[in-house]
Amino acid sequence: MGNFFLIMTHYMKRMLRDMPGLPILLLIPVGIIVINSLAGDPVMLDGYNVTASFVMPVMMLAFQFFNMGFLHYVLYTDFKGDMRWRLRAAPQSLTGFMLPAFTAGWIFSILCGAVITLVSVLFLNVYIGNFLVFAAVLVLVSLMATFLAMLIFLFVAKVGTANVTVYILSFGLLTLSGTFFPLGNSAAAQFIANFGTPLVIGQRAIIYSGSLNEILAAGRGMEGALFNIGVLAAITAVLALGTLLAARGRKI
Repeated sequence: MGNFFLIMTHYMKRMLRDMPGLPILLLIPVGIIVINSLAGDPVMLDGYNVTASFVMPVMMLAFQFFNMGFLHYVLYTDFKGDMRWRLRAAPQSLTGFMLPAFTAGWIFSILCGAVITLVSVLFLNVYIGNFLVFAAVLVLVSLMATFLAMLIFLFVAKVGTANVTVYILSFGLLTLSGTFFPLGNSAAAQFIANFGTPLVIGQRAIIYSGSLNEILAAGRGMEGALFNIGVLAAITAVLALGTLLAARGRKI
């Protein structure tokens, strides 16, 4: 167990030290939230900026998927690069390195989401609903993104291709969430807008979970929030099972 935490800390330090894109990945979502909230006259209800409160969860959760690149950075360097021969010679199995790397990537992603949220709450009057619901959404979506990063790593040989895959998936999720343009009013478009991506499922859970839901009559309250959390948990469980099966069937 001591080795696990030592290796995990090593990977977290590398993600913080060696990835120059970290400030960008923290500033971009905050900048988008600010631009959206200032695009027109801010709508304030009960002290909350409503526009920013709807945009922030989607952007914060989207960047859980963009953050897959940080985990890929250490995975491809250590397990598919020159470092892999040194790890194979170490008196510890590759699993003993990969599990701490996975955990470090997950915690790192949660911390990035927490920073974006803290800045939004302190300076943009963003509403995050019930804290436990918000925490559950962040933990589940970050875990979902980390399992997805592992699947990409297992099936994609080159880090450049993996990064392109991450961007396609992340921008695809944002597009299906209605971030770039309205999805329309058809039944299919409304279903996608409410359940089409983990981003909007998490966003709705957060909105449903507290007073802003009552003010806007936005949904089913805590019952709806818990249902959405259940959906996120189910998606995460499927990805976890897929990752375990893929890892057993493929050689690193």
